[in-house]
Formats: sequence, C-alpha cells, structure tokens
Amino acid sequence: MVDTAPKLTMRDRHRILTREHILAASLEVFAERGYVAVTIDDIARRAGIGRATFYLHFESKAAVLRELRNTRMMTWSEQDAPRGGRHGRPSVRAFFEKVVDFYTSAPELYKVLHQARAVDPEFAAAHRETMEADLEEWRQRGVMEGAGDAELRLAIAMMYTMVDSFMHLWLIDGWPLERDAAIDAMTDALYATMR
Repeated sequence: MVDTAPKLTMRDRHRILTREHILAASLEVFAERGYVAVTIDDIARRAGIGRATFYLHFESKAAVLRELRNTRMMTWSEQDAPRGGRHGRPSVRAFFEKVVDFYTSAPELYKVLHQARAVDPEFAAAHRETMEADLEEWRQRGVMEGAGDAELRLAIAMMYTMVDSFMHLWLIDGWPLERDAAIDAMTDALYATMR
C-alpha cells in the first residue's frame, strides 16, 4: 500500500506543536484561575509565546476553549449517540455513561466550560450552535422516529440540562451522588422523552 498522505513540512509540524502547546497551557491556566480571570496574556505567558503568536492560532480564549472541548469530544462517534424507540434505552444509558466518564476524567474542563457558558456571550452562543447541530443530526438520523423539531429540541434540552446539573453537583459542589443511580435517573428521564 502506497502512502498518499501529504508530507508535513517542518513549518507545519512546528505550527501543530505550537497549537497543541497553547491548548495544553490554556487548560492548565483555566484550571488554576478559572475562565473569567484568565487573559490572553496569561495563556501566552504559560505557553511561552507572545500575543501575536497566540493570535496566529486563535482569535480569543473562547476559541481556545471551544477547540479544547471539540478535540476532547471528537473521540465520540455516531454509535455513541442516544437512540429513541422501543429498544433505545441501552444506547441512552451507554451515552450517559460515556458523558459522565468523560467529565469525571477531566473535571477541570467541565468547570471551565460551565464558567464560560455563564459569562462569555461568544462561548454561550457557540454552545447553542452545538445544540442546534445536534438537533439537525438527530433529525437526519431519525433518533426519535416521527418526532418533530419541538420534541427533538425538548429531548436535547433535557439531555444537556441533566448532564450539566449532575456534573455541577458532582464536580463543583462536591455533592456525593452514586454514579450508576445518577446515570439511571438521567437515562430514564431522557428515554421517556424519546419514545
């Protein structure tokens, strides 16, 4: 088999490494100081770069956080999405298991995402765009057979709200919840909406 992938130049590799370094430095400084308190200068200083270099890669700290979220969640595939219908409950539960495991393995990312949605209009708008994209994806894949936009929108809103509420209780408030019981509660609530 012949490798037809384009070869990366040294400059391309350096650009990719710099971008990854900015992402790692951003997550560190966000975790230490919180989204609100962090400035572009803080990120650049932690990454050991200048502001101009930061802006070659990202337009804002919200853009950095969106990429952190997107790259961490890109490992999810279509098979991980919840499905409605008579036999969909196991897929809903598997979805919530994966979400809970994702956020509990990266609590600093959840905290920063939560803060950003609350205070940054740019990031809040991007979050709503993600929800709208989910609506379109669910519609195209027939996740809830025969459901209209109103029913799909309600199910997606419930899914996001439940995940955010449970993760906030666990990761920010330190409220002791039993993982499987929480997953079952979210599963039952969303699955009831999806039938």
